[in-house]
Amino acid sequence: MEIKENIINLFKQYGFEYRKQASNSDYLAFTFKSGFFHNAELVSLKINDKDRIEKEMERTAQEFENLGFSTKKSFYKSVDEVDKTLFKGFFNVDDWNKKTKHEYKDHCERILNILPKEANTYSYINVPYLKNNVAQDQSLITDICNSLNEEGSQLSIIEAPAGFGKTCTSYEILNYLVKNQSKNPIPFFTEFSRDRQARVFSHIFIREVDKSFSAVNSEVVINEVKKGRIVIILDGFDELLHDNSSNDDSDGFENAEPMLETISELLTQNAKIILTSRRSAIFDGELFNEWIERYRDQFSVNRYRLDEPKINDWISASRLSKLNNTNIEVKNLANPVLLGFLRFVSEEYFIELCKNPSLIVAQYFESMLDREMDRQDLRMNAAQQSKLLMIVASDMCEHNYTSNSKEKIINVIKEKAGYLLNEVRSLYPPVDKPTLDKLATTLSNHAFFDRSNQEENNIQFVNEFVFGNYIADSIFSCNNDWMASDERFIEPAVLSYIPRDKNSRLNLWEKLSPMNEFLDSSIRMKFEGLLTGKVSNSSYDNSEITSISLSGLELFISGNITRSVIKDSTFTKCVFHFNQFKDITFLNCTFWDCTFTSDNLADSEIAFYNCNDDNEFISNTEKSDVIDGEETRLSIDRYILSKIWPAGQNSIKSLHYFTANLFKTDAFSRKEIIKAIKLLKKNNYLEDANDVNFIAVNKHRIPDIKSILGRDK
Repeated sequence: MEIKENIINLFKQYGFEYRKQASNSDYLAFTFKSGFFHNAELVSLKINDKDRIEKEMERTAQEFENLGFSTKKSFYKSVDEVDKTLFKGFFNVDDWNKKTKHEYKDHCERILNILPKEANTYSYINVPYLKNNVAQDQSLITDICNSLNEEGSQLSIIEAPAGFGKTCTSYEILNYLVKNQSKNPIPFFTEFSRDRQARVFSHIFIREVDKSFSAVNSEVVINEVKKGRIVIILDGFDELLHDNSSNDDSDGFENAEPMLETISELLTQNAKIILTSRRSAIFDGELFNEWIERYRDQFSVNRYRLDEPKINDWISASRLSKLNNTNIEVKNLANPVLLGFLRFVSEEYFIELCKNPSLIVAQYFESMLDREMDRQDLRMNAAQQSKLLMIVASDMCEHNYTSNSKEKIINVIKEKAGYLLNEVRSLYPPVDKPTLDKLATTLSNHAFFDRSNQEENNIQFVNEFVFGNYIADSIFSCNNDWMASDERFIEPAVLSYIPRDKNSRLNLWEKLSPMNEFLDSSIRMKFEGLLTGKVSNSSYDNSEITSISLSGLELFISGNITRSVIKDSTFTKCVFHFNQFKDITFLNCTFWDCTFTSDNLADSEIAFYNCNDDNEFISNTEKSDVIDGEETRLSIDRYILSKIWPAGQNSIKSLHYFTANLFKTDAFSRKEIIKAIKLLKKNNYLEDANDVNFIAVNKHRIPDIKSILGRDK
């Protein structure tokens, strides 16, 4: 009886009607109506007795045919085979994989369109990455795709700066899954972009599902996601988050929480969801970590952080040697767009670029715009094209969108660049002169524009590097203080200027100064370092600096920083002038080949917790960390343990506690608190949690903790 009910439920799930009167103990009858198509299916699991049952089915089949149904007799070995067959038929798995392969091919062609003409094939180049804060040797794509076949529900978050390969990685996952379709789930991919409509994530998701899987209702799709047969890939999750530039992560999390709750509702059974995002403080904040903790028994979370590309993976040794012999900072060229350009240009052109390396970025854009003139038979020179693209980028910054319908982009071009179009039209002979509409339409097909996957007729800039270049042009063309509607538009501009000469970078930083006060302190410090080569602005007091990666910088050779926490960050070849640091705590940070200067570090209020270095500076510093006085030590212990187990609670609600919350007091310094945490761990009252942002209570010492808190009576 249970098998029968399972089969009936499966067919009903896909919209079939169970015909009880036409069914018997040997087979079940179902009908399905869709428009003009009326189908009937007779289903049996008694495949060993197929000849007899097939004859019995004949009378029922004839009755359905007399009623106008097209009939089918089906024999299965198991309920699982029924389930898989219905899924494959209704989801058109073979056609879906063909469609996905075509999308991947289009993606490759779009990339080739913005590379030198010598580039005739596209191949994904593996990028260095961290998985759950640990560097990995295995290919990123292989690691992610292998995890999709593991038991249990799983959320994978791929984070990277703007323009550093998130979308390319998403497409590569798609390609991997369809190339190995027999053993992998089918991918459901949607790419988000910021448009001018306020929208609810859950509505967007259901709409995308309904649009992509029109043959079944969204509930069926969601059930198959939960079974693990469909993997969801959400590219550009951050585009749905409107940054408020606050240092309080609760504001950002409040924005993201409804979306995360929608995702958590999907993440049951064997569901797998992959989302990509720019690096955001939201994912390092207390509330997000508490959200993960809340669902730890429901699904697991893997966090992937993509690093900048390794230049020697992209450029041959001989070309890299030539670049190293120029006066350019080669590490600043570590951008996928520029590396692709330098990889494919002819040897003759490459040698010319090395003669004036400061113009490599300008030469990339000029060569692509010249190519566009040939591609579209366009009588619009590179300078005019640049001006037009700047106008569109400026409109996006002003009105807070990154994607819009083709029709609306054409209107922006006509309304704001009409004078430019007329200049270009005057260059055509009368017989070939395009109308204003036709020229605007031609320009909407520019190689630097791309069709958005979110809306079939939407277009956006082809990548963040190109977008950032024209945002920067807009910034420099502004006669007054330049202000964007959202800080989201600043990062592409900054990253597009890292490969340029020092004066250009400094000029951009100066032009961005009106926006600085609106930037989150982590973002501001990162941008200051990237553009000026140092961090010295005295505007980081009482801040929480999170998830930054700085290399080759002087930190506070002038200026100072006071009462701040720096966490989950990586510093490489940096010089720290600790005389300018007052009451600073480093949490979960890594220091590679760094130099530390201080007159008397032992007496300073600088503390390290869960940090690593490669020169034993931290361990030598910690040797002098001793808490003065037994009574002081006990007071701090009681403070820490009472935060974890507040007065009035009969038991500890959670064995995990967010470490940063312990520093929200004026009773003790952060350095004293960290010393006490280390001693409590050494004495086994506390222990390391799975997440480095948390500490964990040793449950075997709870009676002793109760005694320390004076609650054992």
